Amino acid sequence: MNRTQLAGVRTLLDEDLDASALSLDEAVTLPPEMYTDADFFAFEKDAIFTKEWICVGRQEQIPNPGDYFSFTVADEPLVVVRDDQGVIRAMSAVCQHRGMVITDPGELEQQEWSAPVCERAGNCGRQLRCPYHFWVYDLTGQLVGAPEMGRTKDFDRSAIRLPRLAVEVWNGFVFVNFDLDAAPLAPRLALADDYLANWQMGEMEAASLGRVDGLPWNWKVMLENIIEIYHADRLHLPIHELAPASLMVSTPFDDQDAMVISRTGTVRDDYSFNASMGALFPVIDTLTPEDRSMAYFGIAPPTLGIGTSSDSLLYVLVVPRAADRIDLLYGTLFPKGYKKLRRFAEIEELASTGMVALTRQDVAANKSVQRGLRSQFAPRGRLSWQEEPINHFNRWLITRYRRHMAALG
Repeated sequence: MNRTQLAGVRTLLDEDLDASALSLDEAVTLPPEMYTDADFFAFEKDAIFTKEWICVGRQEQIPNPGDYFSFTVADEPLVVVRDDQGVIRAMSAVCQHRGMVITDPGELEQQEWSAPVCERAGNCGRQLRCPYHFWVYDLTGQLVGAPEMGRTKDFDRSAIRLPRLAVEVWNGFVFVNFDLDAAPLAPRLALADDYLANWQMGEMEAASLGRVDGLPWNWKVMLENIIEIYHADRLHLPIHELAPASLMVSTPFDDQDAMVISRTGTVRDDYSFNASMGALFPVIDTLTPEDRSMAYFGIAPPTLGIGTSSDSLLYVLVVPRAADRIDLLYGTLFPKGYKKLRRFAEIEELASTGMVALTRQDVAANKSVQRGLRSQFAPRGRLSWQEEPINHFNRWLITRYRRHMAALG
């Protein structure tokens, strides 16, 4: 960022940000410009996305050596691969020769010429090869082949590798961090482990992964919507009457926690968010009676969102592209063996109808919120007690905004 841009961000951070970090009964929402300003989004790339652990997918996406998938966050193209020893590695996908993204194809049909980022997945064998000039990297990122470089003075192939990221797997979710010396993630997820342990997410497997690109709202709007219970049985009538806002339970939070969690009781046991309000698959047999009557929603900023049912777990990955643009990846996790159940596909489709209805409503609300936040009359509104997770998320953000600004001097 240049000095002018940074000065604008500093001014924004000085706009009574303390008012959004107060206790829930006193706090107001963040300044609207933090959701709409391109310079502030550029600041967030450094303050949040290059400093925090970023969830990029699930380990079962790459079960075998050579399996890989690409993931672009904060304009950084990444590749996540399982190496010959079964270790999950994350690296920059930018070839260290001329900058082509090595997971991109070497040929595009005309209808794809102006298309947005398209991520790739597959099995690359034992090497990653850039399509442009056939520079070849092994599965650890080391350059092992570079045609016709013998005449280049002092060219040392062994000194060239794809920049690495730190990797940590939590309950099957793959997290990466641009800081190789970042503090471990797992201790900051201890509270989430306590609440969600009986779902045994690390042993679950995903059904098909869906994707929607170019949704026109800020990444924070999306994460707020996932954890905020206040709208649940208002915007989402009648399906969310299953877990009404009036049954929300206050959840502890520390600014250093890596997940913001909201909880609400359900009006029946063995719940699921579909027209019947009940589980359509077998109830997960490790759940306690309390688990079977308590819905959990959580975010591990800046990308992961999760929500529980008695027979499954929904997750989303929020991938920011601009201040007012995100891509969304989503999937459902089931205990192992469920995908082999008779008529699994038909039941899954039936179970998803409720989520489709909720999603249509959330899309309408999120799109409209972003439009309203651009208005000169956009508020810094007060919060209901049922919006406690928003207060927690704001505190999480403000801590990191100020830490990065202090580091910039």
